[in-house]
Amino acid sequence: IQAIEMYYIGTSDIWNGATIFFQIDDLDRIHTGKVMLYNCNTGKRVKKPFPHINWMHKALQIEPFVLQQCLFGLHLIKVDNQKKTICLVESEKTALIMSMVFPNYLWMATGSKANLKQELLLPIKEYNIILYPDKNEFIDWNKKMKLLIESGFKMRCSRLLENIDIEIGGDLIDFILKDY
Repeated sequence: IQAIEMYYIGTSDIWNGATIFFQIDDLDRIHTGKVMLYNCNTGKRVKKPFPHINWMHKALQIEPFVLQQCLFGLHLIKVDNQKKTICLVESEKTALIMSMVFPNYLWMATGSKANLKQELLLPIKEYNIILYPDKNEFIDWNKKMKLLIESGFKMRCSRLLENIDIEIGGDLIDFILKDY
């Protein structure tokens, strides 16, 4: 409940039981909500017969709308007086769960592997950042990290998942749940 409240997780009737991951910036502005449906038995995203991903601005038919994404969990920096290390993952679900497993870090998500880019990371530039790319994405994220470091970011990229026996595209949650 604490994690759901901390990240302002919502539910949607677009699909019965769908989750809304709101993108809220460091000034408490809601950019949008990403709606995703998960299988309640496996915890995996429902991808068949089609990928169950939508956006609240589309579902509510808000026109005109210009999507300007921010990191999922970005709003947490406004209450972080200690400048905790930020752990950045791709999946919103992973950030949410990891915040419960390792609460001494601020967990945020890019929302897609392509969203590891400077304009989205600028609000966290002064933080120490650890990147946790999905399995098989280390080379890409590490290359992007090197460019971000040249721009003044303090970060490192974990290769933890590269040598672990999980599926390609798996993430920290798959690693934690591996033996279960």
